[in-house]
Amino acid sequence: MPHCAKPICLNFSTYLLKFNFGLKPGRSLIYLILLTNIQLKKLFILFLFLFTAQILLAQPYYFRRYQVENGLSNNTAFCSVQDANGFMWFGTKDGLNRFDGYSFKTYRHDADQPGSLGNDLIYALHHDDKTLWVGTNDGVYEYNPLKESFTSVKATKGMRIIDLGSDNKGNLWVLSSFKIYLYNKKNKTTTAFTTNAPFDASSVAVLKNGSIWISTGRGTVEKYNPERNNFQSFNINGKGKKPEYGWVAKIAETTKGELLIGTTNQGIKLFNPLTLQSKDLLRLNSDQTPIFVRDIKQVASHEFWIGTESGIYVYNDESSQITHITKQYNNDYSLSDNAIYTICADREGGVWTGSYFGGVNYYSSHTSFFTKYFPQEGRNSISGSDVREITKDKKGNFWIGTEDAGLNKLDAQTGAFTHFLPDGKKGSIAYSNIHGLLVDGDKLWVGTFEHGLDLFDLKSEKVIKHYQAGVGNALRTNFIVTFCRTRSGEIIVATINGIYHYNRKKDDFEPIPDLPFIFYDSVIEDHQGNIWAGSFNDGVYCFNLSKPGFKNYRNKATDPGSLSHNTVNSVFEDSRKNIWVTTDGGGLCKFDTQTQQFKRYGSKNGFPSNYLFRIAEDASHRFWISSTRGLIHFDPVTGLSKTYTKANGLLTDQFNYNSAFQDSDGRLFFGSVKGLVSFNPTNFRTNSYETPVFLTGFQVNSTEIGVKGADSVLNKSIVYTDTIELNYDQSSFSIDFAALSYLSPAMTEYAYKMTGLYKDWEYLKTNRKVYFTKLAPGKYTFEVKAMVEGSNKWSNKNVKLLIRIRPPFYLSPLAYFIYAISAAAIIFYLVRRYHLKIALKNSRRMEVFEHEKQKEVYQAKIEFFTNVAHEIRTPLTLIIGPMEKLIKQAHAVPTIEKNLKIMGRNTDRLLKLTNQLLDFRKTETSDFSLNFVKADIQEILKDVFLQFQPAAEQENINYHINLPEKALLAYIDVEAFYKIISNLLDNAIKYSKTTVELVLEQPEGEDQFKVLVKNDGNRIGMELKDKIFEPFFRAKETEIKAGTGIGLSISKSLAQLHSGELYVDFNHPDFNIFVLALPIHQLIEFNLNGKWKKL
Repeated sequence: MPHCAKPICLNFSTYLLKFNFGLKPGRSLIYLILLTNIQLKKLFILFLFLFTAQILLAQPYYFRRYQVENGLSNNTAFCSVQDANGFMWFGTKDGLNRFDGYSFKTYRHDADQPGSLGNDLIYALHHDDKTLWVGTNDGVYEYNPLKESFTSVKATKGMRIIDLGSDNKGNLWVLSSFKIYLYNKKNKTTTAFTTNAPFDASSVAVLKNGSIWISTGRGTVEKYNPERNNFQSFNINGKGKKPEYGWVAKIAETTKGELLIGTTNQGIKLFNPLTLQSKDLLRLNSDQTPIFVRDIKQVASHEFWIGTESGIYVYNDESSQITHITKQYNNDYSLSDNAIYTICADREGGVWTGSYFGGVNYYSSHTSFFTKYFPQEGRNSISGSDVREITKDKKGNFWIGTEDAGLNKLDAQTGAFTHFLPDGKKGSIAYSNIHGLLVDGDKLWVGTFEHGLDLFDLKSEKVIKHYQAGVGNALRTNFIVTFCRTRSGEIIVATINGIYHYNRKKDDFEPIPDLPFIFYDSVIEDHQGNIWAGSFNDGVYCFNLSKPGFKNYRNKATDPGSLSHNTVNSVFEDSRKNIWVTTDGGGLCKFDTQTQQFKRYGSKNGFPSNYLFRIAEDASHRFWISSTRGLIHFDPVTGLSKTYTKANGLLTDQFNYNSAFQDSDGRLFFGSVKGLVSFNPTNFRTNSYETPVFLTGFQVNSTEIGVKGADSVLNKSIVYTDTIELNYDQSSFSIDFAALSYLSPAMTEYAYKMTGLYKDWEYLKTNRKVYFTKLAPGKYTFEVKAMVEGSNKWSNKNVKLLIRIRPPFYLSPLAYFIYAISAAAIIFYLVRRYHLKIALKNSRRMEVFEHEKQKEVYQAKIEFFTNVAHEIRTPLTLIIGPMEKLIKQAHAVPTIEKNLKIMGRNTDRLLKLTNQLLDFRKTETSDFSLNFVKADIQEILKDVFLQFQPAAEQENINYHINLPEKALLAYIDVEAFYKIISNLLDNAIKYSKTTVELVLEQPEGEDQFKVLVKNDGNRIGMELKDKIFEPFFRAKETEIKAGTGIGLSISKSLAQLHSGELYVDFNHPDFNIFVLALPIHQLIEFNLNGKWKKL
């Protein structure tokens, strides 16, 4: 908050002196208005040195700082200049810096690098439209931009250079140790002035007419006479005046042809070289010390900046006004240091200043549109940073509520802030967290956070009444959010627990009838007298004080025409009588009174955020909308928007709720979390500067490439390179570029095109670096363009770079010859391989033939066994019936009964074998169908277990069954299940040594059950886990036992028909475990009553 701006003064340590030299001789008036108390003695001294002076308010000066933290090599900047391309150059104590708006490139002395600077201490810089000349502590150096190297002017070697300048005859004027040297650029010869320059020279100036002027240490300025090769001396105090001892530091020519002269102890003078008259503009600083001038530069048509040891004086040679700019502590936007050594104006109208301790400062009127108000310790400033409501009284004073430091009054005439904080005394405000403000005549309503409502008298500037919720009033809460004063003078109060109407007669607050008691955060009146109230999480309410009822507009997830979000931050009626709503996460909504629908705008329309706060409309009917990501300038007709951020001069991108105000002159105020900004939209103008774009860096495989480096990629600076050739292993590279515009580099947008890779432009927003990875060999053309802040046109001065990527060795002619030889060898190999492949193919055909033959034999065996089984089963069935009768009748003859039982057992075994063969055949031909019914698994397992108990006892086997207590019902084919379990138990008993166990398990949470059959017989090898389920397979260990070899195969097939599985579990070291896993439910299930259902 460094300086003053009409109509609001920001700081009173800044003052403007306006001089008037049109008074009659012998008469002079002093019009001095200082904003600090000055003693009479000091006034008397000022009377001696100041003629007519008048203090005015100055426009704000906001600076952007560049210091060592930003890449500057040293914070002491002695000199500065802009070259023909637009790069800024700064000479420091520690090297020469080139700046492109983003980064500094530093050139230093390097004894191991030919072409480097001879010394790091840079005192003077000069550019003559072609060449950059560098004055160091070890002579003058000429910069070669193509090679980025420096060549020494040999005659100046060892000299300490203090100033440089060029005349129109091709000479370079060199000042060293107060002596003058003339260097002929064409002939490269140097001439020294000796007796023809009997003075100590301090600076050189070349005027518009080509004349050369030298400032001296004896209080004179010297004009060069080229015909006589000597100098004509002029007393800076004027003709006939007594000269004063002291150094003349700098000379500049005004637009009227006069000389603006800066001295080290006599202040600033205006000298007319025609009349030889001199005038003192200013001799003393405000602390009465002599002004010590370091540099003078013209920065605009009538504006001159004078760098001194006590800040900058801005002089207007048309109005004779002088503005003093100084460093301000706790202000990051002021000068970083008062000792200003160099000033340079760039082509965009920006001004660069170099200081002794503070690095480089940049000022541009384009970035000073926003006037800033923020807390500054030790200065008269706004008290808090979290600015809430803003309003204005009838005297023109602004009242500003903050959420962290109470109430502020801003005097529009003086620019002074008055702070009002709670102190517990009578008349003080109730709390420092202010949310709502409303001017009502000579009263100010002040709403606080949870501390009630204050009525503030604007005349006495005291609180005359405090309203506490429930104490003599109908308020239900002490959290007062905002106010609204209708055109009829009614006052509406919004709180977090309802909306109230102030009854002036009763001095009470009455709830609005029918409205719910919820959190309201904004209230306005439209042109029809309707009140619109935005709420937290409950949408928008519309009602009329003279009519009952209300309308509530809310967000509906299924209705795109509804309100976008139920948390409403503000409601606004524009000049066209349209209602707009800002929301906390839903963007902006426009209300259509005809359809009662909302049209939505948000991040999809280019907004930086969907969290929007307040709207203000300017004279051109465009909106300014505060948000969490900057200030949005929105055209409601076209839907186009532009966002202003901190890079454009804002205090922060984060604004605050319910904080906006529009003054009668069109000036807008917006509160943020770091203070307050104000601006007049009519002051914004389009940037017409056509910025050049340059390449500033080239990296191969993430390594920066230099001129004539070991990589041999660049033979001249990347700035001037138009063609680059790369090897195939250098095809991954990146390119840096910069538009040389310094207004808001962070907001400059870029686009590039890589012809040969793709045709269209790729838009990068503010990114200024592109990467390419492993491009194919070939030719590519890289082109980049930019659009600077404040412009809507892309640049025309674009850079193009032709990139050739050489192919690798394997694509070279020699490689192709090798390929031909290799191809011939490969063909020979392939022919040979073909013959071998044919032989192998024939061999495989024989194997397939043998397999098919075996399959046919297998099928024939199955067919044979099946036919035999069919033929045998019928006689067996006929034999079994009579035999059973004979057994019953043979009880009397034990010998016959025993033989008959033996015959019966063998007959049953033969029938069982026959049935197994037939079942196996059915399963193979998919003719086997199952009927799934609900069955008690435990009962079936018990039954099968008991059937095999005699066999187990006969073999002396420890025979066990392990069943869960809870019954398990599942849908199975009972017969098939019996067969599976019977086969498993039969095999277990047959091949067990001592133990057989039958176990039922149902894993928790699974729709299946498992039956485990364990035996401790010879362990089945892992390699046989699939083999044992093949038909007719029998392991060697089992061949001594009788069996068919198809029991397990049938069981596995039946398990699969159940959509289950039968497998061997090898996890137990002592047992062979066969696991039957079946689902509890099947796709088609039959109930016990005969009905079936499909799952």
